[in-house]
Amino acid sequence: MDLKALTDGQLNEHLNEVLAEQERRKALAEIPAQIEELTAKYVAGGGNLEDLAQ
Repeated sequence: MDLKALTDGQLNEHLNEVLAEQERRKALAEIPAQIEELTAKYVAGGGNLEDLAQ
C-alpha cells in the first residue's frame, strides 16, 4: 500500500482501521487473564465454578 497516494480522508480511515485492529488484538490477548482473575474472585467469594460454565 502506498500511503503517499492516499487522500487525507483515506489516510485517516486507514489509521482508524489500524487502531481498531490493534485494540481487538490487545483485547484478545488480555481477556483470558481477566477471565482467570474474575473466576478466582468469584470462587473466593463463594461462587460455584460449575455455574460459570453455563
